[in-house]
Amino acid sequence: MSRDKARTLKISIPVHIALDETEARLLLAVELYREGRLTLKQAAELAGLCVEDFMKELSRRRVSIINLDEEELKEELSVAEELAGRTGG
Repeated sequence: MSRDKARTLKISIPVHIALDETEARLLLAVELYREGRLTLKQAAELAGLCVEDFMKELSRRRVSIINLDEEELKEELSVAEELAGRTGG
């Protein structure tokens, strides 16, 4: 995420919740990705990880790496069916 298009948020976390900035960024990135508000690359950048490591983190947290809405999924399936028809599959 480019710093020139970023903003800083300041939040207070209760002391009894053991959470540092690194983990907070990761949790936020995972949730924003899950909601479809960030792309995989954007979420990885927010978390401070490379895309591959962020994908592993998503997997550990049982969050789907494929984040398509219903319309996108239908489109992908349509293309796959069309390609399968061309190859005789």
